[in-house]
Amino acid sequence: MKILLSLTALSLTLALCQGFCMFSEHKAEIKDGKPVPPTECTDPYDGSKHPFGSKWNTAQCMECTCSESGMQCCSRYGGIVDVPGCKAVVNPNTCKYEFYKLDDPSKPCF
Repeated sequence: MKILLSLTALSLTLALCQGFCMFSEHKAEIKDGKPVPPTECTDPYDGSKHPFGSKWNTAQCMECTCSESGMQCCSRYGGIVDVPGCKAVVNPNTCKYEFYKLDDPSKPCF
């Protein structure tokens, strides 16, 4: 039983280490026929503005970083997780996976 639990924990750890990221380069605006470089980043989820050099967490469990070259947002909860007999659900408050039994979603797996 200990071996099965250890293997499950190891597979979860490996799966959680593989998150995803997206990067978007800045685009200059055209004002009076001339390109104007941006001075901040716009959060793709809520439209909030963030200065170069800043880092913030979004309500969608993403961690974003703003730089002069662009904006990068990465998931805070890791990649896809597969636990036999369980369904993985990202808790929007903690940004961590919670596991529920497939045959009774009201009961946690662990």
